Amino acid sequence: MTPVDLTDIRREPTYTNHLRALARLKANGVLVPGVGRRVVVLSDMTVEPFADCLAVRSHLEGFPIDVAVCPPQEFASTVLDPAGVLYEPAPEVALILISPESLLGDLSQWGADGASHRDAVSQALQQFVQLLEALRARSQATLLVANFVSAAPAAMGLLDWQVPMGRQRALDELNHGLADWARRQSRVYVVDLAGLCAAAGHDAAFDRRMFQLARQPFSTSFLPRLAEDAFRYISAALRPPRKCLILDLDNTMWGGVLAEEGIGGLRLGTDPAGAPYREFQRVALSLHQRGILLAVCSRNDEAEALTVFREHPDMVLRPEHITTHRIGWVDKARSIVSIADELNLGLDAMVFLDDDSFERDNIRERLPEVLAPDLPKDAALYADFLRRLSAFDTLQITDEDLSRGRMYKERSSREALKASASSLEEYLTDLRMEVTIVAPVGPARQRLFQLVHKTNRFNLTTRRYTEAEFDGLIADPRSEVFGVHLRDRLGDSGIIGVVVLRVAGDIAEIETLLLSCRVLGRNIETAILSYAADRARERGAAVLQGRYARSAKNDMVADLYARHGFTRAGTDGDAELWRAVLATTDIHAPAWARVRAAAGEPAI
Repeated sequence: MTPVDLTDIRREPTYTNHLRALARLKANGVLVPGVGRRVVVLSDMTVEPFADCLAVRSHLEGFPIDVAVCPPQEFASTVLDPAGVLYEPAPEVALILISPESLLGDLSQWGADGASHRDAVSQALQQFVQLLEALRARSQATLLVANFVSAAPAAMGLLDWQVPMGRQRALDELNHGLADWARRQSRVYVVDLAGLCAAAGHDAAFDRRMFQLARQPFSTSFLPRLAEDAFRYISAALRPPRKCLILDLDNTMWGGVLAEEGIGGLRLGTDPAGAPYREFQRVALSLHQRGILLAVCSRNDEAEALTVFREHPDMVLRPEHITTHRIGWVDKARSIVSIADELNLGLDAMVFLDDDSFERDNIRERLPEVLAPDLPKDAALYADFLRRLSAFDTLQITDEDLSRGRMYKERSSREALKASASSLEEYLTDLRMEVTIVAPVGPARQRLFQLVHKTNRFNLTTRRYTEAEFDGLIADPRSEVFGVHLRDRLGDSGIIGVVVLRVAGDIAEIETLLLSCRVLGRNIETAILSYAADRARERGAAVLQGRYARSAKNDMVADLYARHGFTRAGTDGDAELWRAVLATTDIHAPAWARVRAAAGEPAI
């Protein structure tokens, strides 16, 4: 299969170039129905041109998806047809684009009758939500539901916001109601189509002539932008985000070369030459506030560079925002590996931004797992480039995400304590760790599902559940799903582990056992196995069985069960089976960790 060159789309992402790329992908046997992660687009409008652009975008991003379009019929009949494209073969994501007119009728008549129109919005939302709930019950797909925007202009013109319930007020209430409902659901996320159309400009986003002729709402100039944004949502639903942004300094974080121009000569501030770099730092800071770790990798004098962070009046990023740095004259590939090792992250969790194409090419060649995208040549475009970088996209955020930077800073304190201790046992005892078993409800459930998809190294099976599968496990009386929360005297690490325990007859099997890389080396796994053994006994099991399925990244746990007294009992497919007879095997929680169950969880 010959690789397809898609650089013309990066250079000029027009609809025409997307069509040309689509033809090349098909001609080279790259874009084939049924190959790639399956995504179904469900709409009452003509969206095939959008689906074509979406398929091309997925290949451009190196994450091919198989896009299928449901026939543009009535939404309800599509959802309720069990033999339709929507269900067979089963999609992983359903992207739903429904026109507001299909719910509310002719919006040009809306205006003065506020009470009846408000009731109509409430009734339409209720009916739409009922269909979405029916879809959730029939499919395990993640639902990405576009909010509502009308291709038609406001018929009442200037009066639209002067009357009790004009068209835009109706759409706003419909969108707020949809968002409020979606936030309470699992596997349902709102795609901000209205916001995207507003950013592009309503008249530029829509083609009213084509909508009248063929119910094709979007202009060809807007379709590539819509596909790019839709792909970001789909990608975020299907793969975990990267966790660390590594930044160069000279001509990346600020303008100029520090060693040549000194702190006073750097381009950084509110003037035209310095404003782009300051805005770029603001975007990086917003990522930090969302839980993305920031690191620095630069060829500079360390003391001089750190002085800029502390003393330059226009620096947005300060030392407390930088988790770690490698500033000096060491090869950058070695520095990035060192950063990954320090943070206990894989190289595939890293994004490296550097204005120097030589440095980027060097990283791509030597560390291909690291994402090293090309920065725009114009620094004025840096901030928008970082905003639109999909590598950090996520559809969920947890308390642990928001606290990640603080947690890694606390880790430095633990490393200092470890270095001063005379033994590992003294260090672990001095930490005064508290392990709390938590139930998968509310925000905890969201965090557990996130860990299932993000954790690679300390993960015995690396099994990835869909949200529907995960919720099914939680509801199944034959299984137990619980999280592990850790705190010590130096700080709160949040929920750092997940266990899925299935009981069948006299065997309780640990289907999933994983720990965040942030807490490795503290023997938390022994406390978890101790609790799992106690729960297995209480459920009437005589044997506790564990699985180990080797992956490219989990060698570190290959001997976990052997170290805790389990005996190898054969294989099941690619997985090793390990068993412990509970009557003769004692797995005690370590003396230096206090283990307790949260309210609502079985006591230990």
